[in-house]
Amino acid sequence: PAFNSTTHFTFTQSPNPSWTYGEKVNTTPVGKDWLAGESAGWKVYNTAELEEANTHKLLNSGIVPRPIAFVSTISEEGIENLAPFSWFNTVTTYPPVISFGCNN
Repeated sequence: PAFNSTTHFTFTQSPNPSWTYGEKVNTTPVGKDWLAGESAGWKVYNTAELEEANTHKLLNSGIVPRPIAFVSTISEEGIENLAPFSWFNTVTTYPPVISFGCNN
């Protein structure tokens, strides 16, 4: 179809509009639920045991729509770093490979 030049941007509401910078996770009901789920442990997938189609679905659920990836590193001096990256993507789903790009 032809480009519609009358379309305007729309914004969605934040999932927690009353959130303020520095507010602790456990101060909201949703945050408390998230912490309870986290304490139960992370679900671990052995991709060698998954069917190829399920590996594809698993990777897509983490990439689409593009979230922010938190990439952690530890320097040779033992300094830990956690940095947000928005430039990352699935390279292949079988075997599952994700790449991220950085500069500097």
